[in-house]
Amino acid sequence: MKTKTTTKTAKKAQTSRPTPKAKRKPVTQKRLASSARSPAHVRTETSDARIANDQHRTSKKATIEALVRRSEGAAITELIAATGWQEHSVRAALTGLRKAGHVIARERCDDSATRYRIAEEV
Repeated sequence: MKTKTTTKTAKKAQTSRPTPKAKRKPVTQKRLASSARSPAHVRTETSDARIANDQHRTSKKATIEALVRRSEGAAITELIAATGWQEHSVRAALTGLRKAGHVIARERCDDSATRYRIAEEV
């Protein structure tokens, strides 16, 4: 069985090949200023709109906590409908609430649905 051997000069020829590089245009101050920076009035409007949107938006985790805080608690199907998550994701969020220090009571109802509620805080 023959093995392929290469000589030192062949190895040098393989490794010393120059790789083609793309030429870049030098970045000038004028081009940087026009492309990377936006006018001041646009930045303030965008940040104001972002603050307004954040005040009206609640996270899905906060939605789960609010539903579970109710006196009657919430069934897993209600939590799935409110968040759009799958069942295992809702259960993971409940586990996250437990790890955050909330005591979550699990109660079996007459219609064989399990309801979760926050019993007390540690």
